[in-house]
Amino acid sequence: MILMYHNIDEKAGFNTVSAENFVRQLRFVQQHWQLTDMDTYVRECRTNPRLATVTFDDAYSCIITQVLPIIHELDIPITVFVPVSYVGKYNQWDDNLSGYKRINILSWNEIERLSQDSHFIIGSHGMSHISLKNLSKSQTESELRESKESLERHLQKQVRYFAFPYGQRKDFGCATPDLLQELGFKAAFTTLWKRNNLRENPYRLRRVEVKPTDSIDDFQCYLNRKIDFRFIKQEFKNLIR
Repeated sequence: MILMYHNIDEKAGFNTVSAENFVRQLRFVQQHWQLTDMDTYVRECRTNPRLATVTFDDAYSCIITQVLPIIHELDIPITVFVPVSYVGKYNQWDDNLSGYKRINILSWNEIERLSQDSHFIIGSHGMSHISLKNLSKSQTESELRESKESLERHLQKQVRYFAFPYGQRKDFGCATPDLLQELGFKAAFTTLWKRNNLRENPYRLRRVEVKPTDSIDDFQCYLNRKIDFRFIKQEFKNLIR
């Protein structure tokens, strides 16, 4: 299971889970799953359905202000996906959404600091935080390659993971598993819902999005119930798009 978050703050809101719920969710997962780092998850997820790991898309400043002390206290590793062109800026791609809230993104200094912390793995969320659906193969390759090379230049270490912006099937475009592998990525992450990745291609890994409106009871329910209704809803959405 891969948990997907965006922003954490004192109160829940636009793309934001409350800090209180975040802690309660992590404690619950610690008790019932084997929480691990992304390298271990990618290596072993096909054979161990009880593995879990935590991801954050968009690299918001909450990673420093809210998330860092929590994961240090609980000793939980996480992966943060960075939209490279927006480092030090804010979520401009959300400007036209209902309920929009401006959320600041980490600076390069902060990202470099996190990359030196053993609790963090830094991955790419592309250069421009755009869907890849309408890009040519050369444009797609540029979007992926430039984001990876920029991160590696700043961090002085290999960047192995990519998360698709928006992350539904229509957003994959020309970013095939072969292309991602050729560019040096070890795995890629979608927003397609599923609680495990036992049969998934490593360049199409599915995640469990935690929503701001999820109570701790909701969270426990959809992780534990035998029939995964959110997965069924996701598959229906795939059929009609």
